[in-house]
Amino acid sequence: MVRPMKTSTIVMSAALASLLYSVPAVAQEDAPEEIPAHLRVEEAPPALRTEQATRDPFHEQLALAANPQVPPAEAQQVFDELVSRGAMAIPTLARVYADPRSGDQENWVAARALGRIGGEPARRSLQGGLRSQRIITRLGAVSGLSIIGSADSVPDLEKALFDKAMTVRAASADALALIGNRKSSIALSKALNLPANFHRGKSHFVRIHIIEALGEIGSIGGIEVLVGVLGEREQSIQIAATVALEMITGTSFKTIGASRDTPPTASEVAQWRTWWAQRSVGEIAE
Repeated sequence: MVRPMKTSTIVMSAALASLLYSVPAVAQEDAPEEIPAHLRVEEAPPALRTEQATRDPFHEQLALAANPQVPPAEAQQVFDELVSRGAMAIPTLARVYADPRSGDQENWVAARALGRIGGEPARRSLQGGLRSQRIITRLGAVSGLSIIGSADSVPDLEKALFDKAMTVRAASADALALIGNRKSSIALSKALNLPANFHRGKSHFVRIHIIEALGEIGSIGGIEVLVGVLGEREQSIQIAATVALEMITGTSFKTIGASRDTPPTASEVAQWRTWWAQRSVGEIAE
């Protein structure tokens, strides 16, 4: 049997339901909350600036390829992947390469990567590196430009034959040999006997590089200076000059069976001098 609820109980239940399910008047009208006077400000605070973290995947690859702690095979793989990005990677590589604060290893790898990617933007970036105060940057420029192999780089590489650093001078001779512009024999000939390429009367290694470059280029413009050094006392210079002359002219005065790695005899030197004296530049076809 259900007992009827008392009137007082019904009234209380209705009042409770009203409190649980009714929306407060402030929420209904969306009225602004009253701010205490001591917390009020005259104007809104400025918006906070949000800094977005930047991530350069090309720089990450460059850093990994240049890290001496990374195994060579892995570093080479990363380097090849970086180069495969092509023109997209050039802005990062050029920035790191031109940055005077970059580490030597990163600087060098960036130059090599620019050379491998090639193209005019990369070539211009490397060309600018020849004016750097850092030897590693200038050396990287020569290396990268030799990889690109553009004739447009020849004038700058010829100037680098007179660089303050021996390593840059030697590398420039090698680069010119690879490009193979015959007119470079003029600059190479002038650079061969620079006082800076000697120490206490003995040749620095730079001279061997220049002599070999003259032979590789194969221009008659290098014959006179090569004949001139045949009489020097250093056997390595004599041998290199003889080999270069043979490459340029297709002529040899060695006796049959004589090794190419032996210095020229006095008779051989005399024959080269006579041979050159009897010819003018115009009589020898390039």
